[in-house]
Amino acid sequence: MSKDKIWEYVSNDNDKLAEKVKKDNSIVMTNPLMAKYIIENIVWEQGECVMEPCKGDGAFYNNLPDVVDKSWCEINEGRDFLTYEGEVDTIISNPPFVPRKLFWDFQMKAMKICKKRIFWLLNLSALNVFTPKRLDEMKVLNWFIHKMTIVADKRWFGRYCVIELGKTDKGFFNWHRKTF
Repeated sequence: MSKDKIWEYVSNDNDKLAEKVKKDNSIVMTNPLMAKYIIENIVWEQGECVMEPCKGDGAFYNNLPDVVDKSWCEINEGRDFLTYEGEVDTIISNPPFVPRKLFWDFQMKAMKICKKRIFWLLNLSALNVFTPKRLDEMKVLNWFIHKMTIVADKRWFGRYCVIELGKTDKGFFNWHRKTF
């Protein structure tokens, strides 16, 4: 695998972000201060196995607490999360969410290998991936949205959130299958 491989998904013919990343692989997608803030607001267990599937420059990975066992994937370093074979307790990342198909592939993979909880930092428009059909798919796999926290980064025009998913239905997110 090439060290500078990028995801081979096409969102549309005018995908400006993909073009920027192709030209400048130093683009930092997550502000380390934001990653620290998110991590500091999570209760971590001693020995918990935590996966960062899109390590990038390590904004999340480098700030995980010492009490956890850390693992990571990064496609640009030859570790493709979508082919990862292990099992983990927790996943935390700013995953690729454009195109939505790629994010849903990440979501499905995360639900397959994760035993307890998932934390995604997402653009608010990425919430569109959670359609009633996909929420039903999650429910069948015993995964539910537990919490959503809005966060802001001026570089990204402030429209981001942290979604926490877990294995119990806390009734946070309700949907109805009614077509109009």
